[in-house]
Amino acid sequence: MTARTLLRRTLFLAGFLGLVAGVVWSRKELNEPNDRTGSAIPLPRVPRGTDRIADARLVARPEEPEWVVDLAGWVPKAIRNRPLQVVAILWAFPSTLVGLVVGLLSGARPTLRDGVVVFSPVRGPVCFALHRGGFAATTLGHVVLARHQPSDALMAHELVHTRQAERLGPLMGPVYWYLLVRYGYARHPMERAARVAGREAKHLGGGHTRPTAPPVHT
Repeated sequence: MTARTLLRRTLFLAGFLGLVAGVVWSRKELNEPNDRTGSAIPLPRVPRGTDRIADARLVARPEEPEWVVDLAGWVPKAIRNRPLQVVAILWAFPSTLVGLVVGLLSGARPTLRDGVVVFSPVRGPVCFALHRGGFAATTLGHVVLARHQPSDALMAHELVHTRQAERLGPLMGPVYWYLLVRYGYARHPMERAARVAGREAKHLGGGHTRPTAPPVHT
């Protein structure tokens, strides 16, 4: 067995074990009891025949499968264990690497905030793309690209995506895009989970007045 073959098999095994660990970890969090800081936030069901209600983007619909409802309430906890933090950073690194490249091309100076690299305010094509899409920011792994300095509520929203990437690793992109095609942005379960965190951060920060239209993030 050559060194190249051994390295390839080792990387494949490490990736497979990481995938299994990420799935098991995510399932464990989805099954944990609800608390203020963690996962499995129960979402109220929309009564049948109801078309427009308050916070329509956050609540579940009767026809949605239970796994979609669970995913929409999945706000992963921040990882406190240092070895697991290192594993999570490495597991999400493919997405982070793309974010770093895009961030360096955005013309913004990177800063560290809440354990992630923030490029703000982005300029050039990156800013144009966010503006055209109607997004205040986007997150790739441990990188946040924002049109303006992120508020606490926006950071809470984006950090949910970082923690999702820490669990899903290289599968974050395929899973996110599949759900985007299947449910659209407004009903995207991973986005709805992030909105839960953003609204809670806004509430805790003193912003008790609900906006007439939910802010658009990604």
